[in-house]
Amino acid sequence: MKTILYATDCTKKDACSLKYAYRFSSILKAELHILHVYDFPSTYHSTIQPLEPLKKRMHKERIELVEKYCAKHLQNEFYHKTITTHVVENNSISESISRLSKILSPDLIIIGMKDNHSNRGYFSGNIADSLLGKIEVPLLIVPNDMTYKVISTIVYATDFEQEDILSIQKLIEIASPFEALIEIVHVYEMDKYIARENMEKFKNTLLKQVSYPEITFRNIVSSKTKSGLLSVLNNEKASMLAMLERKHNWGLNNLFHKDLVKDMEANVEIPILAFNKHSTKIKLQNANAYNTKNVLAY
Repeated sequence: MKTILYATDCTKKDACSLKYAYRFSSILKAELHILHVYDFPSTYHSTIQPLEPLKKRMHKERIELVEKYCAKHLQNEFYHKTITTHVVENNSISESISRLSKILSPDLIIIGMKDNHSNRGYFSGNIADSLLGKIEVPLLIVPNDMTYKVISTIVYATDFEQEDILSIQKLIEIASPFEALIEIVHVYEMDKYIARENMEKFKNTLLKQVSYPEITFRNIVSSKTKSGLLSVLNNEKASMLAMLERKHNWGLNNLFHKDLVKDMEANVEIPILAFNKHSTKIKLQNANAYNTKNVLAY
């Protein structure tokens, strides 16, 4: 993993996720890019002063704000690792993250979790859900008040899809430096035999493609996916929940449907790592096409 992009609104609520992103990137030995997006107030348009000087002054002030914010909350750590900051004027945070992502090609994007108890509005409209439809890299959503802890156990929720394989391969890149356990979990409602059979097939397929030693596989019976996952997270004291975003697939009860994201965010106190199923599917198709081409060439 070479590059991580972290987006912040530079508020006190975001300070913990900033520290998390910094330490996370340090352990992964990845470059950290910090993005701050601000909106030029509409009231300024009515001023008699020229707009361009006002915009330049505000942009300079925002650059200084980000530097001071990082120095204040990272303290001595701020000088131990080079950080690249990006300050952008835009009324859409998700659009700014998406644009910068195309330029930087990061391996991971980190954002703070939506705070339902404040009026800051940074993630109003569920920006995580919006981003998952635009970006092609994993998205790590970090609780705003979370204190960084070493990652020991990552629970990955699977529905036995091909795209899960590529997501888990990417997850291994993240888990390896921590030597973290990856627990592959499938939540099922009715037929235990089918769940067990599918898990065995999935396990055999996955282990032919990865060699990471710290992987376990479990089936969990539950009337609802959310409650089943929550029980696993609590029992295993998981450090992170990872899953493939299935906005257009009902296999996992539409796990990343906007309302269910709210429920998950309200009930978990650990980071959620989401993989975009659409982009993962395209990568899988490209890989298959590449392999087919090589076979034909041979």
